[in-house]
Amino acid sequence: MSRKAWMIFLSVQAAGIIFWAVSYYALGPSPLLSGIGVGLMVSGNLLLLPGSMVEVIVVHKLLSQSGFSMGLLVLVGMVVAVVTNLAVWLLWAKLFRSA
Repeated sequence: MSRKAWMIFLSVQAAGIIFWAVSYYALGPSPLLSGIGVGLMVSGNLLLLPGSMVEVIVVHKLLSQSGFSMGLLVLVGMVVAVVTNLAVWLLWAKLFRSA
């Protein structure tokens, strides 16, 4: 892939991770009281699609009862989302070049 394509991928993933991470600090005691926190969470999850859907299945369904700390689960979720998006990105790049 070209350098431009990698920069686009990395910038979208970085923005999604930053929005997602900042939303946890901006939510406050109640998510409904902070519009910016909810907006950042939704924006971060949309930027990390489809990896965030896989993250929900892996982390929230399989690992939530494992006894790991919440911080570790969030970190694992971010890694799973970015790795899934990388796999999808590389698959689309390969299909695009072969067409």
